[in-house]
Amino acid sequence: MQLATHSRADVLPGVVPSLLLCCVQKLAHKLIKYGPKKVRLAQLSVLHRFALEALLDVLVVKNALNDNVLPYVLTRQTQRLCLEGCSQLRRCLLNTIGHSCPNLRVLDVRGCQQVDNRIVRDVLQNCEHLSALRLEGCTRISDTAFAPALWKPPLAGLLGLEELSIGKCGQVTAEGLLGCVMKGAPLLKVLGLAFCRLMVTDDVAAELLFNFGLESLDLSGCSQITDVPFRARSHSMLRELHVASTQISDAAIESFAPSAPNLEVFNAASVIKLSDRSIVALADSCKFLRTLCICNTQVTDAAFEAIVQCRRLECLDASWCVRATARALEILAGGASAADRLDAKRNAGTDGRSSAPCLRELKLEGLGGVTLDFGPDVLLARPDPWKFTAKGGMGGSSPTWMQLRLPADPPSMLLPPPATILSPPLHWRSEKSTQDDWAHSCEMLPPSCADVSAAQAATHIAPSVCLMNLTVLYGRSLEQVLLDGVRNVVDAPVLQAIADNCPLLQQLALSFSAPVLHEGSQGSGQDCDAALGLALRAVGAECRHLSRLSLDSASRPHRALIAPLAPPSFPRLTSLSLCCSKSGGLLDQELELILGDRVGLETLELRNCEGISEALFSKWCHRESHDEARVVEQLDQALLSSLTFGYGGAPKPSLLDFAATELEAPSARLLRRRQHPRCAAALALRSVSYFSLGGVSALSDRSTDALAELLHDAQTVKVWGCALLTEDALRSFRKGCRYLRSVTIVTRDRTLSWTAATSGVKRHRHRRSSFHNSGSSGTDD
Repeated sequence: MQLATHSRADVLPGVVPSLLLCCVQKLAHKLIKYGPKKVRLAQLSVLHRFALEALLDVLVVKNALNDNVLPYVLTRQTQRLCLEGCSQLRRCLLNTIGHSCPNLRVLDVRGCQQVDNRIVRDVLQNCEHLSALRLEGCTRISDTAFAPALWKPPLAGLLGLEELSIGKCGQVTAEGLLGCVMKGAPLLKVLGLAFCRLMVTDDVAAELLFNFGLESLDLSGCSQITDVPFRARSHSMLRELHVASTQISDAAIESFAPSAPNLEVFNAASVIKLSDRSIVALADSCKFLRTLCICNTQVTDAAFEAIVQCRRLECLDASWCVRATARALEILAGGASAADRLDAKRNAGTDGRSSAPCLRELKLEGLGGVTLDFGPDVLLARPDPWKFTAKGGMGGSSPTWMQLRLPADPPSMLLPPPATILSPPLHWRSEKSTQDDWAHSCEMLPPSCADVSAAQAATHIAPSVCLMNLTVLYGRSLEQVLLDGVRNVVDAPVLQAIADNCPLLQQLALSFSAPVLHEGSQGSGQDCDAALGLALRAVGAECRHLSRLSLDSASRPHRALIAPLAPPSFPRLTSLSLCCSKSGGLLDQELELILGDRVGLETLELRNCEGISEALFSKWCHRESHDEARVVEQLDQALLSSLTFGYGGAPKPSLLDFAATELEAPSARLLRRRQHPRCAAALALRSVSYFSLGGVSALSDRSTDALAELLHDAQTVKVWGCALLTEDALRSFRKGCRYLRSVTIVTRDRTLSWTAATSGVKRHRHRRSSFHNSGSSGTDD
């Protein structure tokens, strides 16, 4: 009976959910909607283990697990208990996990700040088969959780423990880690110590890197470690290393890479001192490297020359590498041999497999971002022809293409110092420019462009063409393509190439640049918009597994993107992020077209929505007609009350009439609340769990209350750029969204925020202190 993967069937594309999963989802829906009125909670413990664990996963994801359901889920047959983010559960119920689930193997309580030492120690004492314990974010945990109590036997759960995560547990010390955890857990292979700044020192890091036989180590955020522990030994068994947001340099990676030849995952995000030398060392020594994360580092285009030599690489994250340029796409597309490229083109329409690397995830968001905010983008698709000889001379043939996003005179402090003399730039239109003028202007360019020789500049091709070649080469295996923030790369042919070559694509993030009309071209802006719309529609039709889509159209009109986004295009879409143009913004009818008949949408992010009116969400809730009727009734009463003088005037309304009006008003209000929205766009918002809305200047507290009613199951809400909102909007979201985790409202002069985790901890402390009299000390025994 294949039920082991039931909990992931709803997220994996192409996987048909089993009958068990469908029944569990229906049971969870009824339990969330009606509670114990229609579901006998005592019967939950009779369910099969897989069904019970799947039900628990659905309730946790929906943030609907409460104290009434949890006791019936904790049974002797439970082996996996995932309670991540359930900060609303009471501590007295969590204390029973160890005794109620003796066969527990995986416990995940990340983000549960109410978990303390007693809960963890009871689990380790009673669960002998425990293999994974994830405590990241449990700030109350200290060394006492991993040490046996007085007159108690050693903790049996540590003996078989293979995975432990205690990130952000600031009370755990180095002595407790090395003395209690590492010595008490001889089979430990995976250890997470993210943001444990006081615990992890150079001596501790050296011991963990080489001595305990760990296979995965997370030292992210441990900013106090230096390069010294990476040179301590000559051999390490690590297969996965995370050193994001640390202060190490290239010397540490150059020393550690030869000692860890089996390294498969390397994460060095936001390591400012990391440069091309580290990437070259990893490519030379770690032949099994599968995942490489170097986002927000100092690597340049030269690092991508070494990356293409990693033939086993599957995931590459080089987002916000500001010293790299769009030439990185050309390097990645040209890294394979001609035979690999020919094989990829030959198998583009078949199920054959090429010998090219199976790159599944490509994240290059904000590549070369240092040049994005200096001024308007300059794109010259047909510059004057340049010809460079080996000696640096110039001729008049072989036109080249190159994008340049530097302003005419950028501030000197925003650019790194120049390195070498570059080849002439292609943004000069005049053929009368001399070599001396070029030598004088090259001082403005960053070092990432300084490595381009004259011979290489003559062979540059358009970044859009490079992206097309990249999709042809890796398209059969690509699942994620994130190019958000990379300008002047995406056009209609690129979208068509993605639709033709990427059938397994699941996530796509693109940025569109302003349309450029060339001299002598017969087309118009409408023709460009029509071609772009057709290409985007082809992506929605061919990439049937696409579930996450992010489109940035801030630099060009977004009208051409609205119709292709409307259903039935992108049928599996669960996450949509749309940044509209700043001129006009998103309109009411455009939002209704995007959300109409959309099913299963979980994440919705909308930016630059100046065109949305104040009455849109009220209309979706059918409040407009009720409000109009109430206004008319109030006007009638005002007219009748004013006609109280003179002979034959209308009589004053009696007290019975006023009483009848007051009795009818609450019933109308309740009836309005109980009505379900019939608008197709409003129905699409009921499944959204993450909602972000920006730039709606007309949004008021009244429309926010209607929006809160539409976002019935939302867990995270962010509203910014709305100057008219007050604290009443925050109260509306807390009242209307029943499973809310956090809400943030950014107004003109302040920021209003609320978090369920913080308020839950404060509520527990207040309840405890209220049990004691004014003369007591307020401490527990």
